[in-house]
Amino acid sequence: MLLQKAWAPLTIWLTILNYSNGNILTTTVNNEEPYTRDFYSVPTTVKTYENDTVLLPCDYKSSYHSVRWLRDEDLLMEAPYMEEVSLNRYHLLSNGSLLVMDVQTEDTGRYYCEMLTPSEKAVQAHAIEVQYPPKVYVTPNGFLELPIGAVLEIICETEGVPQPAVSWTYNNETVVDYLVGNRQTHIVEIKSRNMSGNIECVAQNGVGQPVADGVELLVLFAPEIRSPQKIYYSKVSGRIQMDCYVESAPLAKVRWYHAGKLIAMGPYYTRQDVEMPLNYTYNSHNNNNQNNRYYSDMRHSLILKNVRESDMGMYECRAENAHGVQSNYMELTFRPMPCTFKTSPDMQSPTSHTLVWQTESFSPVIEFKLKFRQVPSETTVSFTTLASRPEWTELTIPSDISIGPIYTTTYTLYGLYPASIYQVVVLARNHYGWSDSSKILRFATGGEVEFPNYSTESDSGISGTDAGELEDRNDDLANDANGDMEITSNDITENSIVVEKDKTLYSSMYAFSSSAASSAMAARLFE
Repeated sequence: MLLQKAWAPLTIWLTILNYSNGNILTTTVNNEEPYTRDFYSVPTTVKTYENDTVLLPCDYKSSYHSVRWLRDEDLLMEAPYMEEVSLNRYHLLSNGSLLVMDVQTEDTGRYYCEMLTPSEKAVQAHAIEVQYPPKVYVTPNGFLELPIGAVLEIICETEGVPQPAVSWTYNNETVVDYLVGNRQTHIVEIKSRNMSGNIECVAQNGVGQPVADGVELLVLFAPEIRSPQKIYYSKVSGRIQMDCYVESAPLAKVRWYHAGKLIAMGPYYTRQDVEMPLNYTYNSHNNNNQNNRYYSDMRHSLILKNVRESDMGMYECRAENAHGVQSNYMELTFRPMPCTFKTSPDMQSPTSHTLVWQTESFSPVIEFKLKFRQVPSETTVSFTTLASRPEWTELTIPSDISIGPIYTTTYTLYGLYPASIYQVVVLARNHYGWSDSSKILRFATGGEVEFPNYSTESDSGISGTDAGELEDRNDDLANDANGDMEITSNDITENSIVVEKDKTLYSSMYAFSSSAASSAMAARLFE
């Protein structure tokens, strides 16, 4: 006849000596397990660690014939009353208790102590839960290369007792936190080259240290090119180095072209290809992982040691890899550099203004083209359409002789309206053509002028030279030199005013310089 079972209403704490290392192990009563009143001991669940020693009590109040222990449904050992028995890592004590030594993870389970008498069997249940640090397995793992637009599915499987909590990190920054379950899936849509780095599944359960496994992702992308300079100025027999910087993954193959033809390296053209240092940040992309670069960053240089006239023109730096091709264009020219206005030391009057500008040319400058116009103030003229903006007045000014490539020119405009605002631009010409336009200079003559937030020099000139316009710029400059040059709306700052054209605006205006050689040019204003 089996003993009647009852449920314990309270939790009883037991301390069990860890025989392997002397630690004290805490266990609790398993309140879900019924036990009989014929046992001094109570059902317990022992939470322990590998290599510890666990004592499972089985203290029966009455005499018994024999005792046997089972784990789950498997018989471990059996012995007569008061007899001690040892088998492998199990030791049965004389009072019926079971000593489990050098505990392993496979010892986790339910243990049953059966006390046998001639007339009945009493049973008491215990449990061992062997806790161990988490383990994590990620598929795929290791180094992985994928292009932009790909979708990456990462599967993370974990084990451990207690069950580990899982989080996902990207370059050591948590992106998904505290997931529960032994199998987790993370989907990554690769949208940018900046997504290269380490993607890891991190598992932790409070036992030992957190563990991680994952992939190191390299995002493949087409070459991206940047050039610090769009126009290179030189002279015959000069030395020029043109640079283009290429970022790509994988490494791109770079070719140089001149006037659309592939350049063959030899006595006239040489090249250098240099990997940029890791801490080089000029216009480069920032990556979250500062210790690794997941792309190639190269400086490709084309060197002309002895420039010839035939070397002038457009150059193309073309980079190509398996994911695309990109080009950047540069111009080699002998034309003058754009003029820059300098501060005039002369005292200005209400009806005149002295201009000082400077340019650099490796070939003698022949002449300058100066264009100016009046921009009425806010108190005198209302806004109108761009079509009715005032015209430019143009002067051609011969260049003085210069020792060296720097040309500094001073020119005074007379006969200006007092208390007025003017815009002026200047270009230089040598044997090889006209320079790009200077930036627009805005100045005010003496008197009360309302021009809030007045700026001395704008950020744009008459004709821009961006990458898309380089090929057409020579034709545009030729047209500008022979005809009227127009200012676009971008050339007028937000504080400038566009007004209806007044045909008499310059009718009473005359301009001449202090130089006798330039005074004859003023007659053009009255034609």
